[in-house]
Amino acid sequence: MRRTWRLVGAAAVAATVLSACGGSDGSDAAATEIGEISAEGEGISLNEAGGQLLERTEPTEGGELVVGMIAPVETLDPLAQLGSAGQEVTRFVHDSLMGFDAEGNVVPELAESLETTDDGTNWTMTLPSGVTFHDGTPFTAAAVVAHLDRIKAEGSTSSSAGDIRAIASYSAADDTTVTFTLPAANMTFPTTFAPTGAAFAAAYVPSPTAYAALGAGYGSAPVGVGPFEVQSFQPGGDIVLVANEDYRIDGVPYLDSLRFVTATDSQARLAAAQSGDIDIAMTQVSTDFAQAEDAGLTVLRQPASTYYNLLFNMSQAPFDDIRFRQAVIQAIDLEGLNEAVFDGLQTPMRGIFPEDHPFYVDTAWPAHDPEAARALVEEYTADTGNEPTFTLTTTSPPEFQQQAQIMQQMLADAGITMEIEVGDQPTMITEALSGNYQAQHRFIGVNAEAFKVLSVSFRSDVPSNIGHAGNPELDALLDQARVTAPEDRGPLLEEIQQVLGEWLPFMPQIQHAMAFYVGDEVGGFPGSLPGTTAFDARYVWVQE
Repeated sequence: MRRTWRLVGAAAVAATVLSACGGSDGSDAAATEIGEISAEGEGISLNEAGGQLLERTEPTEGGELVVGMIAPVETLDPLAQLGSAGQEVTRFVHDSLMGFDAEGNVVPELAESLETTDDGTNWTMTLPSGVTFHDGTPFTAAAVVAHLDRIKAEGSTSSSAGDIRAIASYSAADDTTVTFTLPAANMTFPTTFAPTGAAFAAAYVPSPTAYAALGAGYGSAPVGVGPFEVQSFQPGGDIVLVANEDYRIDGVPYLDSLRFVTATDSQARLAAAQSGDIDIAMTQVSTDFAQAEDAGLTVLRQPASTYYNLLFNMSQAPFDDIRFRQAVIQAIDLEGLNEAVFDGLQTPMRGIFPEDHPFYVDTAWPAHDPEAARALVEEYTADTGNEPTFTLTTTSPPEFQQQAQIMQQMLADAGITMEIEVGDQPTMITEALSGNYQAQHRFIGVNAEAFKVLSVSFRSDVPSNIGHAGNPELDALLDQARVTAPEDRGPLLEEIQQVLGEWLPFMPQIQHAMAFYVGDEVGGFPGSLPGTTAFDARYVWVQE
């Protein structure tokens, strides 16, 4: 018999608020939104990534829109950013050298091309001519080289430091050409300059003039070549961007300005959108969909490659023992967690890849089995003498804290004591990188390309491996992917899933239900960019 899990205390109060706002009464309406994304609705069609875009009117120029952010942004310096918070703003300011198409292929964005001249050992990046940074500094190959030099410098904690240090040599051949020589063939090299996963700094090139002048202060006043310039930014507070009148693409952006405000609480964010204080906001929670529609907002569904997960620090007890990792995984009932927190509307994970991923395979991931979990706990305790206890650091949004409370109950039934701490995103990221944690409640994304996020998350030799342990078999498969053409990597992805299913470096949990909700002021909205949770702010406009 399946146990029904219930929220108690403060989490129950939060869940009651959800119901009062329409989450319970609107569950049937929300359920219709959790299947295949359709093009139904006035002015709604599908973009190339399969997400819903909105075109209520013809594009118009001018106006300001307000975006609600789900986490505070502490810096806009690509070198200093260690998490996803604010990465979309960084992209709007700097533009990205490379990006992804809807099939997960790496494609040029700011760069015009990145091609190998042999088997993947030597590469040439061609840049556009005539582009300038917001401060008038020419955008040249020398600026890219200076950026890469800073990333790989001794003491750098940049998310891309491992990638750049792995390059044997690089140089500016002329103003629009950067050449790279790698120590060995690597056909995945272009992902170095595409923002995804935990490593994205190399994608965003700052003005060398501004960086030299501002140093550590660059993160508060960044200067890029993107469609928007920073007018004001208070770390942890609001961000105001204004249109770059000399942007390299004619006719965009449409908006005069964008204002970003922090609204971490989902209910406060929804209320602000309903009152008109916020025009656009993202949600990853299915119960928000019906509430937003009941509030008169338009919900635009997007493909979701991201999901909640438990990250284990495998460098120390108890998660250095695979028996304890497996016990935790088998003790947590994902179906029950989904019912208790998301009204059963989201999708429990069955392995490292979402089931709608083009290369998903069934790896016989450990299923919910509390009796097996209890037996593993008893064996672990008897062999090691360690108490079956650990601390989980989660974050402030209600859906995180609700999940943590339910998991605490489930683990207790298997004989595991889990203490809960609530931390802010910057501190959690710092502690994850330093190894000063036992388990963290986070989210991760595995898009169609997949190898980038797998490499930066799990390779044994990269600083962004915040599980702090390696697996030689996985490293070998990732090495093999480097010399394999993209169209031939499917079997490798299947093998990688098998290895991860045996190693259990973390626990995938509930897939996000990704959407943006927009108010009446929004005339056009393009949906999310392929492979990301960010939208393309160049193609948003105000409705007259």
